[in-house]
Amino acid sequence: MSLPAADVVFYVTVVLLAPHLALALAAAGMPLVSASGGFFTAKRIKIFLDKFGQQTTTFALLGGGYVFLLAILAALALPFFAPRSAALFFALPLPLLALAPPLVLGAALFLVYRGLWQRMKNNKITHSLIGIASGLAFFAAIYTTVSAFRLLSLHAPLPLDAGDFFLPPLNAFFWPILVQTLSLSLCLAGGFGGLYLVVRRIRDDFGRDYYSFTLKLAARWALAAGILQLAALGHVYNGLWPFASVHAASDLLAWTMAGSLILWGLSLALWAAAAFSSYALRLKWAILAAPFLAMAAIACQSAFFWPMFLG
Repeated sequence: MSLPAADVVFYVTVVLLAPHLALALAAAGMPLVSASGGFFTAKRIKIFLDKFGQQTTTFALLGGGYVFLLAILAALALPFFAPRSAALFFALPLPLLALAPPLVLGAALFLVYRGLWQRMKNNKITHSLIGIASGLAFFAAIYTTVSAFRLLSLHAPLPLDAGDFFLPPLNAFFWPILVQTLSLSLCLAGGFGGLYLVVRRIRDDFGRDYYSFTLKLAARWALAAGILQLAALGHVYNGLWPFASVHAASDLLAWTMAGSLILWGLSLALWAAAAFSSYALRLKWAILAAPFLAMAAIACQSAFFWPMFLG
């Protein structure tokens, strides 16, 4: 029996959205992950961290640039395919004037941070602060994006209320979803960073000691932030389940919720194995597999949140 056209569109959109959302969040968190290494002074570790930062920010530049171009195309198409959403997201002054500046600032600071890597190698503290400022600007953009989606799901009338936009009620689902999204960004930055190091090793092999150190570092970022985001996600699921259980698509919601939790558990187990391994290179398969499991988990989460908030 063939699926209805609306169901086909739903599943295709969820599958296509997951990797691009994961890539965007990873690129947003990468400046903070790479810049944090600039404050260490031990020579051996400093050399490894510097090379790790260069490699991961290169990934962020490539991946983030790709997603940015897709976002521009999506913005141009949005008025034709989702006019109600376009009317809210492009409304002035809010949310457009709250969404655009931190995104542009974060991108500009990131280009400075990546572009001046060699020139500022003797002034790593200042250089790292530029990277941290870039990451915080991207996090501010995530804050405003989550807030805009909240008001979209509530069918908020235009013009949007500034107080409700910038400071939602303390009991709103906005806050745990924000914590989950920000920690997910750092988790994916670590996860995709490790994946990129393994893939690039075919061309740029910096020695076993380097990979033993940096692959564990990337896995530990993914694991620590992943545990936090999973706890926040569980809190959100727990709060939403009374509504999901009586939803018309309750079976779908139950399966996608369970699927995302199982997939996240598997991802964290793989990152934990690499993070605490005495020789992380032997677990290349785990470092490569974990981000793909994470993307599958994000697809399940999207399939849960879409009917709940935008259906």
